[in-house]
This record gives sequence, C-alpha cells and structure tokens, in this order.
Amino acid sequence: MKQLLKRMFLLAVMLVVILPGLSLGAQVNLQELRNNRTALQRSIASTRVEIQRTQRELNQAEREMEALDEQIMQLYENMAILDYDIALVEERYELAINTLEEARAYRDTQQIIVHERLRALHEHGQPSLLDVLVQSTSVRDFMLRMEWMTQIARQDQQMLQRLEDAEVRYLASVEDEARLRNTLESLMHSLERTVAELDDALAQWEATHDRLLGERATFEEMLAADQAQERTMAQQIAREEERIRAEQERERQRQLAAMQANLSGGTLDWPTPGFWHISSPYGNRPNPFNRRQTQFHSGIDIAGRGIMGANVVAARDGFVSRAATGWNGGYGTMIIIEHGNGLSTLYAHLSAILVREGQEVFAGQVIGRVGSTGNSTGPHLHFEVRQNNRHTNPGPFLGLR
Repeated sequence: MKQLLKRMFLLAVMLVVILPGLSLGAQVNLQELRNNRTALQRSIASTRVEIQRTQRELNQAEREMEALDEQIMQLYENMAILDYDIALVEERYELAINTLEEARAYRDTQQIIVHERLRALHEHGQPSLLDVLVQSTSVRDFMLRMEWMTQIARQDQQMLQRLEDAEVRYLASVEDEARLRNTLESLMHSLERTVAELDDALAQWEATHDRLLGERATFEEMLAADQAQERTMAQQIAREEERIRAEQERERQRQLAAMQANLSGGTLDWPTPGFWHISSPYGNRPNPFNRRQTQFHSGIDIAGRGIMGANVVAARDGFVSRAATGWNGGYGTMIIIEHGNGLSTLYAHLSAILVREGQEVFAGQVIGRVGSTGNSTGPHLHFEVRQNNRHTNPGPFLGLR
C-alpha cells in the first residue's frame, strides 16, 4: 500500500511537470521584457560601434594635427634661418651702396683735380715740344721732361678708367645683393603663405577633433544610460522569472492535489525514480526519425534533464529472462523481467546492465542505467509491459489513467 501511494505521488508530480503552469499574461509580460532587453542590448552594441568609430576618427585627427604642428614648426625654423640670411644680405647691400657712393665721390674728386689741371694748362697754355726743348738744359733733361708729361697724362687716363671700372663693379655688387634680397624676401612671403594655409588646415582639424570629442562624450553618456537601463531590466526579468517560478510551484501543488484524486492503484513500480517525464506515450505517434510517417509505439519513453546514467529499477519482483547488449532489433542494450502469470516488463536503450540472465530480482532493485543505445534519438528509458508476450499499455499497470 505504501509503495502504491508512493507511485501515485510520483506519477502526479510527473504529470504536473509537463502541464503548463504559466499564465498567458505572465508569458507575454516576460517575453516583452526579454524583447525589450534584447533591443536594448542591440542598441548598446551599436553605441559601442559608434564609440569605436569616433575613437578611430579622433586618433586620425590627432595624427593629422601632430603632423601639421611638425610642419609648421619646421617652417618657422626655416623662416628664422631665412630671416637671418635676409639681414645679412641687407647688411651687404647697405655696405655695397656705401662703397658705391664713396667710389663715386672719390671719382668725382679725381675728375675735378684732372679738370683743374687741364683748365690751368689751357689758361696758361700747354707747353709745346719746342718750349720743352728750349727749357731743357740737356738732351737728358729734355727726355725726362717729355717722359714726365707723358706719364702724367697716362696716369690721369688710367686713374679715371680705374674709377669707372670700380664704379661698374660696385654697381653690379649692389644689383646682385638687391636681387638676392628680393629672392629671399619672395621665399619668405611664400613660407608665410604656406604657414597660413597650414594654420587654416590645423584649425579645421582642431574643430573636427572638438566635434568628435563631443560626439564621443554623447555616445558614452548614451552607453552609460543604456547599460544602467539594461541592468535594471535584467533585474526586472529576474524578478519576473522568480515570480513565474513561484506561480508554477503553486500551480504544481494545486494540480498535484487534483491529480491524486484521479489516480487509481497500479501493480508496477515506476522504473526511473526521480525522472517522471513521459516524452513519448504508448500508441500511435510520429516517427521520430521521419516526422512524415506514423509509427505505433509499443511502450512509453521516460526522459528528462540529467537522466543519462540514472538508475533503472525493477517494476516488480521476478527473474531476468534476458539481459543483452547490441542492436537487439533497435532496443539496444536491454533487460526483460518475467513476473509470472504471463506478465513481463522490458527496459531498453540502457547504457549498462547490472543483473544477469536467470537472476531473481525484487521490486525497486537497481537493474541497469539509462542510456541511448540502439535506435534512439537521445538518452531515455523505453519501458514496455507485455502480457503473454504481447505488448500492452503500461499506463494501467503504473496507475495512470
């Protein structure tokens, strides 16, 4: 009687597990929360992508700004050197101007002296060859006087020519220095224009950098807000799931009480203690290997999370008539127990056999382990009840209605 009550209680629990214990409203509310959280997580992922993009653009802007800074600094160094060169050229130009003016002044002075000499000769009369001969005291003196007069004329002419040549050279020097100064000043203006253009480019990149900093800050604020909201939503989901579990438990207890009133006494023990879910009942069902076909199921399949390797117990006292490994017509590793009066039970798809053929066993004794051998889609126990070697519905024997 105690075993019967125990079977009734376990069977009720099994049936309650497969019954929905969740109201439609709770399902909709929880799914809505999960959908909202999923959408929020996508938004968070998208915002992270935007932050990464903004950071890449910031890095590019900083590299551009650094390169422009280096170019501008190099140009300022070049301008400083060029400014020094211009100052030197300016000094040489001023010196050339002064030298030219001094040369011209000296030339003018010498021209005045020569002109004065010529004017005096003109006024007093230039001595003729006869005058020089008459005034000479000797032939040697005559020759000396003629040489002296010739040298004076030649020197005056050479001096004036040298002064003219010097003026030409000094003027050329002034022009060279002026051209060099103009070239350097033109180069300076070009450098100044380049610096101005680089300054404009730098200002644009600085504006871009500031804009990107603002965008990144905005995205980071959005990310922080979304993450805070996502954490809040996760807490809401956890509370809702806990509420649903509590509701399920209450529904389980309510249905258990209802099921106990509908159970009738069975003659066999439940073969898998702790695992009550019937994944496939006795009778016609879709073929698990081809859903388009219908197949008659000669027993019940008992499955559940963690059932692999679970204990399989004898449903009633008897002796083992078969304990075999291999394919066995799709049953895989299997055990058959004879209970007398033509009643036998079959346990299939086992992972281990713990009894031998001919061994006497008792109800509740562990005889094997749940597996997935033979023609199986996953770990479960295939349990059959046979009357005179013909399968029959195990439900009434287990106390199921």
